Amino acid sequence: MNSLLPQWIIDISSISSIIGLIITIFLFFEARTIRRSFLRRARLPTITKELEKATSEISNKLKTWSTNERPALEMFAKVKALLENIKTKLPIEEQKKINEFLRKLQPRKYMVFKSSISEITEDKGWSLYTDLNTVVTSLQQLVKDSQWD
Repeated sequence: MNSLLPQWIIDISSISSIIGLIITIFLFFEARTIRRSFLRRARLPTITKELEKATSEISNKLKTWSTNERPALEMFAKVKALLENIKTKLPIEEQKKINEFLRKLQPRKYMVFKSSISEITEDKGWSLYTDLNTVVTSLQQLVKDSQWD
């Protein structure tokens, strides 16, 4: 089959297509990184403040655990929702910390089913509160770091 174009033009266009595909893939990943960074800068400060407030309330609710445990459990459920919301917008290292906390909050039974938040005891609540403080502090530092990006 005869082509109207010389072979060297066809070769250049093939090489250009391959280079264009590589550049497109690179830009796709770069755009995802920029999007995550933007979401982190926009949402992280707000959610971190909500987590700080929830952590403080958990401390107060744990002090009154013996009379009424339900408010503390509700705050743990709120914290779980906030952490799950922000998790995908964070760098891998912070995602690991949040995943670890969420596994402690709702450990798996029989390696399949998650336990209920209502099964938390007072001692476990204090332990989770301590771990939550670590996560919140890490997120606070990430907010400060993102101001320099």
